[in-house]
Amino acid sequence: MSIYQLINDFKANPPRTEEAARKFLANASELEAQQLIAALYIGREHIHNQRLRSDMSISRSYTDHISPDEYARILYEKGDNVIAYFDKLLSCAKASEFDLETL
Repeated sequence: MSIYQLINDFKANPPRTEEAARKFLANASELEAQQLIAALYIGREHIHNQRLRSDMSISRSYTDHISPDEYARILYEKGDNVIAYFDKLLSCAKASEFDLETL
């Protein structure tokens, strides 16, 4: 599944519990789950930007320190902010002509 589809699926039905987040991630491969968490954090880092920052890595390596076991908890704990982070990343990536599939 593409990262774009995964983000759209999340936005259409955001998980309201950690268990729901775990079930959501069960439909994604390990790579896709890592891309989704990277997208969350990269989007958060760009919340006040219009384009992707040139002073940071735009890659999955941004989340190397996070265990996949923590992904569901992170998605749940960030709550409705996750959608704002995804929206910001999508707009910055588009303005910067960056394909998120390369995360």
